[in-house]
Amino acid sequence: MDNTRTTLLRWRDWLVRLCEWLSAIMFATLFLTFVAQVFWRYVLRDPLVWTLEVSGILFVTLSLFTAATQMSLREHVALDLVVEALPKTLSAWLKAFSLLLFAGVMLLSIPDTIRVLEWMYRERTFAIKFNLGHLFVLMIAFVLIYAIRAIVDAIRLLRGQRDDG
Repeated sequence: MDNTRTTLLRWRDWLVRLCEWLSAIMFATLFLTFVAQVFWRYVLRDPLVWTLEVSGILFVTLSLFTAATQMSLREHVALDLVVEALPKTLSAWLKAFSLLLFAGVMLLSIPDTIRVLEWMYRERTFAIKFNLGHLFVLMIAFVLIYAIRAIVDAIRLLRGQRDDG
């Protein structure tokens, strides 16, 4: 059992590092694209239209990807003053309930997300003709990741394994 747990922890650590590297690469690309836009627009007086689109696409992707894969629940905005004032066991149960409710809402949003996605596949950006459906298909992955993380965290809370989100 310990060997399996150790292997799973190694895989998790490897995936977290991979996600961190991907976020760093996306951020560096976003930053360089932004700098190029500023340089071409204000120094060369010849704005690059594609940089605005690439920056927007990268910003959305980077924000959602990083929030879904690397931020603990404690790093998200939460109003938990009342829950924190309750006894630890009751607090854990309420947090677990809210996480499961959140996961349910996220999973229930998938059909509507797919409908929006079908519409977005008809839209393209002006300069680079990027199909916005490709960007928004990531929303389904992020919704699933958030839901799975919420369910796993709720189970951990109910087992008393973790209360740090």
